[in-house]
Amino acid sequence: MRRQVLSISLNKIINDLNSCELPVIFRKIMDIMHRDRNDDTDGKSNFSFTLFQQYMLATNNYSDDEKHICKILGFEQLLTPDFWEAIAYKDINEGVMQMCFEMHRNIQFTMNQLPKILELTKQHYISEIVEEKGNLPEVLKGKTLLTVLISEDEGQFSNPQRLSNTLEAISNFYEAIAIIEGVNKNELIVLACDSGSDKSFDFLGLAKVMEQVKEIIFSIWDRKVFYRQHEVSQSLSLIAESLPIIEKVAEMERAKAIGKEQAEILKRQLIKGATQFLTAGVTIPELEAVSYHNPKQLMSPEQSLLCAPSYDITVRETTTVENAPIENTSDEHSVVDSENLDESEAKMLELLLKKSKLKPKDASGAKSKPKRRSTRVKKEPIEMEQP
Repeated sequence: MRRQVLSISLNKIINDLNSCELPVIFRKIMDIMHRDRNDDTDGKSNFSFTLFQQYMLATNNYSDDEKHICKILGFEQLLTPDFWEAIAYKDINEGVMQMCFEMHRNIQFTMNQLPKILELTKQHYISEIVEEKGNLPEVLKGKTLLTVLISEDEGQFSNPQRLSNTLEAISNFYEAIAIIEGVNKNELIVLACDSGSDKSFDFLGLAKVMEQVKEIIFSIWDRKVFYRQHEVSQSLSLIAESLPIIEKVAEMERAKAIGKEQAEILKRQLIKGATQFLTAGVTIPELEAVSYHNPKQLMSPEQSLLCAPSYDITVRETTTVENAPIENTSDEHSVVDSENLDESEAKMLELLLKKSKLKPKDASGAKSKPKRRSTRVKKEPIEMEQP
């Protein structure tokens, strides 16, 4: 989980606890339980369901990250009706009182200590720029933030080329737009980077340039959705060459606002940036708010830019060259067990097998039969001795 996601989720959880007055309510619940138990009354907590309704409405749209944080902090039971039912209807006993005490303790820790811990992990200037408040250095004033997300599924890891493509894509977009707008192209800053389940880069640049960079990314996304059924290589070309900014450069060239050579350089730079952005498979948070499709799934990177985890191949039984079954491809030879041969015999067997594979073939493709050596003995004339 990235620090920015952790900070936003925790702030939302703490605000919901405060707005529903859960610390005060739990203190009252324990007081009621303790009083009722000592007074020997009906043994109920006299719980009001107004609290349950308010908190359920506040937490109804919790994300998976926020639910995970609640589980770690020890009050995920607050999100389930079973916990509230136990407080409202069950008789007061040691188990119910202990459960309420632990819940009250976890809530107090979350509200009193976690904000201090978050302050230690806070990224410099990010919240001040987003909220447009606080004292900023002069170099950061009048600029807009752009966050780029590099998503990774479980078991996937990005190689350096994917990160390089991401940085170069944004740099190419910014530089081309800055030239078109006639402003300094060297104002782009990598303000922060973060990692967790995903990775992110926070870019800071001139407001009017960064807004157009975002428009380019939205245009890429729209065309990615439209051309999602095409082949990858074909869709890359169609998306990159059909961007509105390419047509804007062509119009500036026709209006003599820029020269032909400069227009061609800008087009190539923008197309290169779009191709790098697509192959890297990165997104921006704003895409999730404007699309019905899942950006993480549709903007998937090329497989060459991902490093899969390595597995021990000896654990699984696989067919390799060493353990592959030997097929008898010849009817003339039978399988020979070489385990009982000595070294010289094994070498001789290997040589004979190699020679057997080099038999010549006749014109019909069949193997020619070796000539049989004659076994007849040549008869020599017998000389007879004369008497």
